[in-house]
Amino acid sequence: MTRRILAILFALALAVFGTAAVLLYVKSADDRAVTGMEPVDVLVAKARIPAGTTGEVIRSKELAETIKLPARSVPADEVLTRIPAELDKLVITSDLQPRQVVLKGMFSQQTRTAGGLAIPEGKIAISVEATMAAQVAGYVRPGSQVAVFASYHFVADGKNTTRVLGSSGEGPGGTSVLLSKVEVIAVGPYGEGATTVTPPDNGNAGNNDTEASAAVLVTVAVTTEEAAKLIHAANADAIYLALVNDSSDVRVGAGFENRSNTG
Repeated sequence: MTRRILAILFALALAVFGTAAVLLYVKSADDRAVTGMEPVDVLVAKARIPAGTTGEVIRSKELAETIKLPARSVPADEVLTRIPAELDKLVITSDLQPRQVVLKGMFSQQTRTAGGLAIPEGKIAISVEATMAAQVAGYVRPGSQVAVFASYHFVADGKNTTRVLGSSGEGPGGTSVLLSKVEVIAVGPYGEGATTVTPPDNGNAGNNDTEASAAVLVTVAVTTEEAAKLIHAANADAIYLALVNDSSDVRVGAGFENRSNTG
């Protein structure tokens, strides 16, 4: 009888101990979860902020706002709740997208940019005009990768036929890839505070003939050789842009020719 009572008491003790251990573990897990979910103030971009924008401009023009996010979702040592005066002369080194968290590490010395543009190492920046159609109905944006096509026509001189950049009515000619991939670093003219005045996104812009033919400035980062080719083609009003990604199969020289009337 005594043994049975002791066994029952031992079982009860184990049950109590096990229940207490489970409750303690659950409470500890809840505490860890709550700690990670505690809201903290963070600064986020209201709209796209171009690379090269100074901290002073972001603050003075109220380009960013403070919201609350779970603590575990932001790096505690980099997060900003406001733009401090120490960042006034520094610039963001890459575009900030709408609702993107603004971090201290995104700012650097303005000497790393030129004229408000963050230019990749070893490249130069040039601007060319492109119609709305030639810049993919307005979908070409800063940060886009584009291929550049150039159109040309044939000029016959005795037995020789020469390619000349630019179209010539409906005569024989062609279009081929001039540059397989270049980076767009700005779209639109220069604006205040080292920003660019980017036309609004509008996928239906091509529905209007006036808008479709309007020229838009597209600034790209290229090598010196690429710049020479692009400037030459742009002066002949012969360029057309195409959006590409890492898997796009684009080869310089690939294209189409119409030689039906060349004889």
